Amino acid sequence: MPRANLDKRKILEAAGALANEISVTRLNLKQLAQKLNIQPPSLYNHVQSLDHLRSDLMAYGWQQAGERIAEALIGVSGDEAIRRACQVFYDYAEENPGIFEAMAYCNRDSDRRKDGAPDRLTEILRRLCEARSIPEADVPHVLRLFRSFLEGFALLTHHGAFPKDGSARESFRYGVEFLIAGIHRLEEEG
Repeated sequence: MPRANLDKRKILEAAGALANEISVTRLNLKQLAQKLNIQPPSLYNHVQSLDHLRSDLMAYGWQQAGERIAEALIGVSGDEAIRRACQVFYDYAEENPGIFEAMAYCNRDSDRRKDGAPDRLTEILRRLCEARSIPEADVPHVLRLFRSFLEGFALLTHHGAFPKDGSARESFRYGVEFLIAGIHRLEEEG
């Protein structure tokens, strides 16, 4: 029988903390059970398998990132909203490397893509685009560009592709400004 004070959210929080410490690829159920102070077999009352846990952790990460972005955008619009949405996503990925690594699984996990794991970010970006004078036909391209920039830059940072001297953060800001300039151009041409 499941432990009374243990629920899916607590398991995901513990799994996320552990993934952030050791990497989602090194995460295992025995370590998670130890972190939760339960016996490993008891974990199977709550978790179907390690693959399902990683998939749930991916959806949990997308949900958390989406909530943080939505909260950061309250009362903000225009270019500043785009800057803030991008920065909050990047900060989330940087602060939660193991969870972000799990979030990258959505690109391989077709069931979760169907569940809409990254859709909150896409919907926020779509609303930001719709508030602009971007031609409707260009919006899907802008959304793909933003998502590939955000996830790609964060993945490269996570995998140590950039120097650790802080210049990557400045490059990220430069990239965001470059994308905003592209939106301005689309508005002018539109």
